[in-house]
Amino acid sequence: MNEQQRTSIEALILVNDLSLSSQKAILTELNSLLTECTQDLYDNRIKFEDAGLCEKLLFQIIFHNETLLSLTNGKLIKIQDKKLKINDLTTVYSIARLQIETFINLSYIFFIDSEYSKEIRAYVYKIQGLRKQIELTKKHPKDFDPIKKMRNELAEELWKIRKLDEFKRVPFSKRKRFINPSLARLIKLYEIYPLIKIGNLSRTHSLYSNHIHSEYISIRQLKSAIDDNSQYESSFSTVILLCSRITSLVITNMVEQYELNNYSFAKAPLKLKKVIESINKLSSELK
Repeated sequence: MNEQQRTSIEALILVNDLSLSSQKAILTELNSLLTECTQDLYDNRIKFEDAGLCEKLLFQIIFHNETLLSLTNGKLIKIQDKKLKINDLTTVYSIARLQIETFINLSYIFFIDSEYSKEIRAYVYKIQGLRKQIELTKKHPKDFDPIKKMRNELAEELWKIRKLDEFKRVPFSKRKRFINPSLARLIKLYEIYPLIKIGNLSRTHSLYSNHIHSEYISIRQLKSAIDDNSQYESSFSTVILLCSRITSLVITNMVEQYELNNYSFAKAPLKLKKVIESINKLSSELK
């Protein structure tokens, strides 16, 4: 057995260890590598359309990972000279839900192939978001500086999208979908999942959403969090593994899309690269 084979087996054993401590150790290393790869984009002046938006989405994923790694430690609070450890599963699920949404948007705009160009996907995503923000602030005067800034941003994005040949080919009757979109994405979620090769996240997303939006579930959660801490390790481990799956795939897509093979990724330990391979294989096999 050569070193590659031995390391592959070690990585597979590591990924299959579902203990919270093991899963957190994996995500910590993955998040560190993702941070370095994100910095590589800047250090090596790798330019592409809407690189700033890509960087913001990448840092959202990095920050969400760090927050979840911290939250899953639990929190000690003092009540009448006694210390109680609280596990806030509702907040963990809230951030996991945000992580799924950030990952979907990042993949949709920058990584997957679609009938729509990446440029038009990014413009529509930003136009929809800006229009929504402006709508929410309609009671403020139009010359209020933050409103003026958003309106100027919207005007710039509309100017950019109208310059695209892809947009000019669209009949006038159908252009509203691009300049006044009701949705941020031009293709449906069920079409996106097969393209990002991570399995169907809709059930996980729904589970976390239902947990967050049900006040009664949150109340029951709070009581049991105080009474018994041990039951949360499994739930936390599942969330951390989900984030590792997301982070592994983001690293892989970045390295391939922006040709980052010779930078931080090249210096990563062989075992970590094999962990990424194992996690990506796991994700691709999930339905």
